[in-house]
Amino acid sequence: MDRRTDRRVAARIAAGCLSMWMAAPAAAQHLDVDALIANIDERSGQYRQLTEILQGADAARALAAFDVMLETGDKTMRETAIAAATSATDERLRARALWETLLLKDSFTIEIVTEDLDDDLRTALDTWIGPVSTWGITARFPETQCLNLYRTNVCEESYHLSVSGLKVDMRYSGTLQGSFALNPEGILAGEVMNWNSKTVYPATIQLR
Repeated sequence: MDRRTDRRVAARIAAGCLSMWMAAPAAAQHLDVDALIANIDERSGQYRQLTEILQGADAARALAAFDVMLETGDKTMRETAIAAATSATDERLRARALWETLLLKDSFTIEIVTEDLDDDLRTALDTWIGPVSTWGITARFPETQCLNLYRTNVCEESYHLSVSGLKVDMRYSGTLQGSFALNPEGILAGEVMNWNSKTVYPATIQLR
């Protein structure tokens, strides 16, 4: 066999290997996609079942499911539990979801409802905290459901967010005082008051 023949044979072998190499990932990808879809279907079914339990009529079972889902330590499982429980029928479960939501936050945002404000109130708001303001959380005290907005050693009565059931009270001495409640739609709605002028504005705290 001469050199030309050797080169032709080598070229055919190389082409065959390349064809096999290119086909292999496609087949592997097909198998991976099938496995992925099966995994998605299985997990979506599990999440659907858990959500139905959390939002079902059996309050004891719903609370137990909430605890178990949080205890897994899985981030997605925790988010699913909190999201479903926030709009559940049982108030105790919704209260648990509210606290767990706030507990995970490093900050929260207050949005003032400005649609019905006249020009004077809007101007006053803009010179105060504005229609949207973000407040940092400096410490957490689960035993009393207190979130500090200043300092870290103990629950600061003058600078804190406190949770009681579905209600949230906020105080930032010299600036703001607020009161909110988690409504059936899963929105934390209420009002805030300018500490100095005593002007009251409707507002919400964003939970997501």
